[in-house]
Amino acid sequence: MGPKLEISKFERLGTLVDVNGHKYIRDIGCSSTLRGVPIWLFGDTFPHNAKGQMIGLITSTAAMGNPKEPTKSKYLDIDRDGRPVQFIPFTDEEQAFNKQNSSGGAKRYFLWSFSKIVEVEPGEGWIFFTKGRTQSQSLQDNVDFGVQIGRVHFTPDRKLSCERMMREPLFKDGCKWGSWEAFLDKGYIYLYGEHGGHVYLARVPPQCPMDKSQYEFWCKDHWSKDESKKSELFWKLQSGTVFWSRFHKCFLMIGCTMWADNKIVVRSAPRPEGPWTNDELLYQLYKPPSGFNYCVNAHPWAFPESSGGELLVSWTDQHTGVIELSKITWKGYQG
Repeated sequence: MGPKLEISKFERLGTLVDVNGHKYIRDIGCSSTLRGVPIWLFGDTFPHNAKGQMIGLITSTAAMGNPKEPTKSKYLDIDRDGRPVQFIPFTDEEQAFNKQNSSGGAKRYFLWSFSKIVEVEPGEGWIFFTKGRTQSQSLQDNVDFGVQIGRVHFTPDRKLSCERMMREPLFKDGCKWGSWEAFLDKGYIYLYGEHGGHVYLARVPPQCPMDKSQYEFWCKDHWSKDESKKSELFWKLQSGTVFWSRFHKCFLMIGCTMWADNKIVVRSAPRPEGPWTNDELLYQLYKPPSGFNYCVNAHPWAFPESSGGELLVSWTDQHTGVIELSKITWKGYQG
């Protein structure tokens, strides 16, 4: 039995916009902090130039956030048309394939991170991303190559880069560890991975995420080195953020289901492995004119003065292709 997870207010804040003034169609929108600075991660990003014309596709971009202005982001490296750089770098082979198929071709490689950057030292972190290839306009036809790992660097003078650490996935089959969520807590990186609609949990010391022998897997009531004994934590959740709530004094999971029902759901637990409460409806979002809302994420770095009593929540509107934001106020918070 966890705490009562009720909100007293749900305030729409509008769309996440970039301060450089260009329009961006982009999705995912998870975030964490490096050197105390929020870093947003996006998937497919379609920049527009000053004339409002779409000028290409980047499959992975990252921008800096601002706790004082949480509705604004800032790409740190753009060209004169506002086009940001590819954050997770392609190999030469992947880049050549994408270039060859850029003229109306449906096939392309993509590198998507649905989990946030895990900072393990000031300005240094790991990113767990999915490598895939589209075959057609249908997501069902995508080829999934598994999760790979990158090293992220954020310098004191605010230069952000990502170094790709492997060309092949660490775990080639089965659960995609770190594909769903990742964070650091008490000496371990906790990696929530998805497989067949089920979400499982692994952990690894922060200095060695590329060493398979160092992984442990949650198995109902204990940790085991035997991956085959893993047990399910969540089911049919499309996305979510797991974080420690300073207000509730427990871990929360805020996300959305795979049912395209436009619901923001929440769970609580005393530890990353649980025991987790069942899904509770936190808020029923609007239904877009077409499609649905997806990639629900929470951003606890925002509104620091509230000590967790207020929380920034985001989602991607499939109809407009932009990331929408709201501020929720927990019931009982007196701001």
